[in-house]
Amino acid sequence: MKKNFFSVIFAGALMTFASCSKQDVFEETQMNEGPNTTMAVAGSKSSTFDFGVNGHPLGPASYTSVPATEQIALIKKLGMSSYRFDVSTLSTGKMHTDFRFQPLKKAAAEAGVTLVPMLYTQGLNLNMKMSEAYKQGRKVAEAFAKIYKDDFDYYNIGNELENQFILPLKSGTSRTHYDLKKFDVALHFLWGMNDGIKAKDPTAKTIINACWLHTAYIQMLENRGLKFDIIGWQWYDYMEKSAKSTYGIDDISTYLSSRFSKPIWFTEVGYRNKNNSTSEDDRKAFFDSFMAKIRKNPKVMGAFIYELFNEPEKNHSEEAYYGIINWIQPYSNYKPTAFAAPILK
Repeated sequence: MKKNFFSVIFAGALMTFASCSKQDVFEETQMNEGPNTTMAVAGSKSSTFDFGVNGHPLGPASYTSVPATEQIALIKKLGMSSYRFDVSTLSTGKMHTDFRFQPLKKAAAEAGVTLVPMLYTQGLNLNMKMSEAYKQGRKVAEAFAKIYKDDFDYYNIGNELENQFILPLKSGTSRTHYDLKKFDVALHFLWGMNDGIKAKDPTAKTIINACWLHTAYIQMLENRGLKFDIIGWQWYDYMEKSAKSTYGIDDISTYLSSRFSKPIWFTEVGYRNKNNSTSEDDRKAFFDSFMAKIRKNPKVMGAFIYELFNEPEKNHSEEAYYGIINWIQPYSNYKPTAFAAPILK
């Protein structure tokens, strides 16, 4: 069910960042590639700050073993209003696991939870021609929006795409930190996605996200005229520590809001839990501190915690331990972490 843009505020995978110098981080990026289309959003900050959670309800087993109604009930009990999840599609635009989406859609609608898809950039090849990139991006997104336009208000197009063409050992704060030829291809693919969605769903709001200090990537998209609506940002505990200790950045939300006029949504906020060795109290302290900080920034509209459930099937990666709900016995018995436990009593 479609909603007003400001009626829902939402808050999704671990990213890496390259080392860089202080001079890189605080360099003023000057770009004259096209008209600056950064637009201030009418109105002030919503009277409430809502937050949401990331998950993978269309797969794997750590999620599909839990009925959609139960996932949504947990989200509601956590006081969250939205659920961000990744989506891959068939050539027709239909989700690969649409049969799992349908009960999720029903449960979310009944509970008043907003679903926010992160649509993969399927078919993108950074060596393709720009005209081909635009056509492919538009094809993927338009086919998706044609089918699901009545289900979504927001579309996250791509995920940390800049990591595919940022140069080694660069912070991402200057246009010189990127392979600009590949950036042009990515730009046209995203442009096609944005146009494709809005051709079928004109009132939709599109989100493009980045991570770490990759501000020049977003600035280049804006300066080239890509009219997306919301800046998404991915932020993790190790970034928080490095930004403060190395560059003196104590609040990433202030750093971002001083550079952009679009609303900012923290599409992933997570804590790297290597080998499940991190204290739950430390993780809770990070989440509590970060959320309290960004609530004070009027340009920040919300945040997604990464993520709902641990994924023990991914025991080869850190993703096995990101959940705010732990599996005691996969996949039949779970319990909340220190962050979620006080809420899920």
